Amino acid sequence: MKINTQPSKLSLFWVLQISGWALYGVIYYLIYYSYKDLDAANIFGFSVTYMVAFLVTIVMRKIYQKLDYQHRSILNVSAIVILTSVTFAVIWLYVDRFVSYPIYGIEKFQKALDKITTRGNIGQIYWNAFILFTWSTLYFLINFWRQWNEQIQRTEKAELLAHSAQLQMLRYQLNPHFLFNSLNSIRALILEDKDKARDMVTELAELLRYSLVSKNNGDVVFSEEITAIKHYFAIEKKRYEENLQVEFEIDPLAEEYPIPSFLVHPLVENAVKYGMKTSEMPLKIGIQAKVISNELIINVRNSGSWLKDDDEERTRPAGTGTGLKNVRERLENRFPDNYSLTTTEDDGCVIVSISISRTVESNHG
Repeated sequence: MKINTQPSKLSLFWVLQISGWALYGVIYYLIYYSYKDLDAANIFGFSVTYMVAFLVTIVMRKIYQKLDYQHRSILNVSAIVILTSVTFAVIWLYVDRFVSYPIYGIEKFQKALDKITTRGNIGQIYWNAFILFTWSTLYFLINFWRQWNEQIQRTEKAELLAHSAQLQMLRYQLNPHFLFNSLNSIRALILEDKDKARDMVTELAELLRYSLVSKNNGDVVFSEEITAIKHYFAIEKKRYEENLQVEFEIDPLAEEYPIPSFLVHPLVENAVKYGMKTSEMPLKIGIQAKVISNELIINVRNSGSWLKDDDEERTRPAGTGTGLKNVRERLENRFPDNYSLTTTEDDGCVIVSISISRTVESNHG
C-alpha cells in the first residue's frame, strides 16, 4: 500500500487558514490591546471579530474555487477579487457588530445600530477589505505555486515514463534479434547432431532466463552480462566449431560495474555475424573489459573488416545498423554525456569500444 506523504490541498489550506488567522490575531492584540486590561466582554468581542473573519474567508474560498481563474484575464480576476473583498469586508463588519455588541449591553448595542449606516464605518470597511484582499492574494499565489509545482512533478513523471518506455522499447528490439539467430542455429543442428542441438537448447534457455530475470532491472553487474554472452558463444561454438575462437580478458574490477542488461550482446552478435562474412577462418573474437580512473572500458574485437554499404566485393547486403544504433541510443538514455562509443579497424580487426563514466549513478532503470 502506497502512503502519500505529500500534504493534500485540503489539509494545507486548513493549516494555513488556522495558523494565519491565529498569528494575525496575536499580532493585532500585541499592537493594540496588550497595554489594556481586557474584561470578559472585550475578550469575547475580540474573539468574535476573528471568528467572523475566519468564516468569511472560508465562504470566499468556496467562491474562488468555482471561479475558473485559469481561463480568465488577470484584470478580470483582479476585479472579481476586489469586489469580493469589499463585499465581504462589509459583511464582516456588520456580522461582527450584531454578534459581539449585545454583550456590552442594550445601550451600546442600540448606539451601534444607530451608527450602522454612518460614515464612521467606512474606515473599518477599508481596513477589512485590505485584509481580505491580502488574504485573497495569498490564496491565489499559494494555489499558483501548488499548480506550478504539480505541473513540474507531472512533467518529470512523464519524462521518466517516456524514458523508461524508450529503454524498454530499445531492449525488446534486442531480444527477438538474438532469439532469431539462436533458433536458426538450433534448427541447423537438429538433423546433424541431436546432442549438440539439445545442448544448444539448454544454453538458449539460460539466455532466456537471464532475459526474464533482468527485464525489470535497468542495470546488471557486468559479470552477469558476460555470463549471458558465454551462453551465447556456447550456442555459436556448437554451430561453427573450430571456425570460431573466443577469448575473454575481464578485469575483476569491471565485473561489478553496473551496465544496462543486454548492452554488449548486440556487439557480440555483430562480431559473429559480420566477422563470419569478412574474416579468414577461424574467426577470432576477443572481449576485453577494464576499469581505468573509475571508467569502464569495453572492447569487442573480431577479425575481419568493416562491412559497408558501398563494398563492391561483398555478396550479401550490409546490415541495417540496428544493433549498433540501438546500443548508442541505450547509452545516451542511460548515461547522457557520460559515455563514448567508437568503431575502428586495426590490423585486420574490427574494434567496437564503449567507455562509461562511473560518476553516473547506477540505480536508474
